[in-house]
Amino acid sequence: MSGVALLLVAPAAGLMSDALLHAVLARIAPGVGPIRTQFVSFAAGALVTLVLLVLMLSDSPFEASDRFGYLALHALIYACFGFVFFNVISANVSSLRVRILAEMLARDPEPLPGAVLQQRYSARDILRARIERLERGGQIELRDGRYRLRKRGLSLVGGVFAALRSILLKI
Repeated sequence: MSGVALLLVAPAAGLMSDALLHAVLARIAPGVGPIRTQFVSFAAGALVTLVLLVLMLSDSPFEASDRFGYLALHALIYACFGFVFFNVISANVSSLRVRILAEMLARDPEPLPGAVLQQRYSARDILRARIERLERGGQIELRDGRYRLRKRGLSLVGGVFAALRSILLKI
């Protein structure tokens, strides 16, 4: 394996560190929340990636500009790995379909009665849980009997995602 190809070990090790730390943090600090856990584990993986890259590049025969280019390229590769990992975790945390399928798989081959699913996943309870999560996160507040955004940037983010959804998914 050439020296340049060996540099790919750094982002791979960073991703493994990210995943391992995420798994540990999710178990020892479940109250922290998945997003904060993801950011902490991502930062740790980035640190591992950068340290390995600096160590590998420090005694390489490359010019300084090439070293910087390889460092930036492989840090970007780690960022892409981390972004994919972030989205996989986020989809699993927030996807009701994944939860229902996992529950059905756990009971397989016994069927899960529809009444049980409707009781566990009623629209009212799901909406209440999401509103409570938004309130706890400081994103919305109840004032004068109405929910209001607490952070104006959220409406911008929501607008961007709505635009992307209409462009990409034609919804």
